[in-house]
Amino acid sequence: MGIVDDLTSELQTARSERQWYEADWQEYVTYTAPDMERAFNRPGGVTAPDGMSALRHSAARDRSRKLYDPTAVWLLDRLASGVGSLTMPEGFHWHGVGFADPFAPEPAQADEEFFERVRNHLFRVRYSGRSGFALANRSRLLSTVKLGTGVLFPIENEDNLADIRTPVHYRYVPLYEIYLIVDAQGNDCGFFRVRMLTSWQAVKEYGGNVSEKVKEEADDPKRKNTEHAFVHACFLREGGHPQASDIGQSRYESLHFEEESKHICRRGGFFEYPLVISRWDRDGLSPYGSPPQAKLMSDIKSLQSLARDSLIASSQAVRPPIATHAQERQLDLNPGRTNPGLIDEQGRPLFRPMIDTVNPGAADAQIEAIREKLRIGLYGDLWQTLLQGNGRTATEANIRRKEMADMIGPFSTNIMAGNDALFEREIGILGRRGAFVPGSPLSPPESVLDSDVTLTSTAPIDQMREAGHFEAIMGFQEYLSIAAGADPSILDLHDREEEYDLTRRALGLPAKLKRRPEEVEALRAERAARQGRQQQLAAGESLARMAKDGAPLLKSLGEQGGIDGLA
Repeated sequence: MGIVDDLTSELQTARSERQWYEADWQEYVTYTAPDMERAFNRPGGVTAPDGMSALRHSAARDRSRKLYDPTAVWLLDRLASGVGSLTMPEGFHWHGVGFADPFAPEPAQADEEFFERVRNHLFRVRYSGRSGFALANRSRLLSTVKLGTGVLFPIENEDNLADIRTPVHYRYVPLYEIYLIVDAQGNDCGFFRVRMLTSWQAVKEYGGNVSEKVKEEADDPKRKNTEHAFVHACFLREGGHPQASDIGQSRYESLHFEEESKHICRRGGFFEYPLVISRWDRDGLSPYGSPPQAKLMSDIKSLQSLARDSLIASSQAVRPPIATHAQERQLDLNPGRTNPGLIDEQGRPLFRPMIDTVNPGAADAQIEAIREKLRIGLYGDLWQTLLQGNGRTATEANIRRKEMADMIGPFSTNIMAGNDALFEREIGILGRRGAFVPGSPLSPPESVLDSDVTLTSTAPIDQMREAGHFEAIMGFQEYLSIAAGADPSILDLHDREEEYDLTRRALGLPAKLKRRPEEVEALRAERAARQGRQQQLAAGESLARMAKDGAPLLKSLGEQGGIDGLA
């Protein structure tokens, strides 16, 4: 029990350190993301007393109890959709594979084709129907944009080791369940995950390796839905190393236990860091990220307050409070109804509105000014400008795309940085299943065997950056054609094959479009041989034509004695 006691103490420390973040998350959900984590939607936040509040209050009302203007909500929804389409769009190969060494030579044709086979297989695994990647990754992006941090958990399919279509299951981890741990350099090195499982769920999850109390409750139909807290702790193992082949010597140790009874339910490890963590922006070495609306919360709260006051003013203008005569009278304010006895003998009404100077539109200018600030701060104006880009020239459209890449680029880089852990985890799982052994369809060439490979981003936002290279190449070709007209020798300085490779990579075209060197040499040799045969044939035809055209002339000269005279 010693290790469980130590882990419980560390978990309490992680909980106390995260209280400041939880207060911020509560505000983000309350004012900007009512559709996010349910634990943050309750008045008590993470420490809500029970789950019966939904029976006493409307869940929808609680989720939007302080929302009077939805501008920030739909701006964040649009931002999440836009960032997803720019970084990890479905149906698009948003990354490639390459050498990890920055000083490695350019990959050969065989290397590029191998990298593309691995990439295509990874995307087939992720987007298969049973992997769960699409939904889990979408939730991760929403959490990253709306709360600042998103967590994805790739779990190895240990139930069926022969299933090559789904070797990995992808699961989204809600932010309120996870407690992240970083080292002195800010690198992720461990975590605690606290889940509430019912008794029957726990028995199924851990194969019956739970405490006797949980087993008894699972067998009792009346108590099987009793919830218990289960902790999954992952931390660096003492003596573990990345190249270990035994799970007992893996780099990370994993432990599942019941928080109440401290019963150990499962013990194992991970060869790679198991979580894929993306952060929108990061404050120093904080384990959690900061969302885009963090610096705009004062404006968002002011907008809600103004929208609420404007709603109240509109209600007072339409149905103001009424002052009546000393004698209490019941007023019927429905259209066309008669209220007898509510005027005196002179025809003056015995009631009047208590507030008659209400201006419902007084705050409209302030509300619109704050909305405009939010459109700028949450990039809404950028998306709108792109949508309204009809009639622009190609140059203007490219400039606008480059501007979007420059603005969203730094934050998209933070999101894509988490995918390095995803790639490492997936490659590790596939490697342990024999995907790269000799004879396998994914068997690597010899040039890759002793090299480290990594993920190379080829998302649409990266292609926007690369578009500048392609435009520069096209402009240089125009210059080269003009310069060659004056001095053809300048073409000797230009490497057309290198230009082809740069253009193909800038446009993100597959390596299969390029023939292998031996195929190119064979084509060139065949072309040279064909040109030689054509030249020989042309020379033979020329000689035959000369002989045919010269025969009548020789005959004529012979008949006239011209040949003897010449002799």
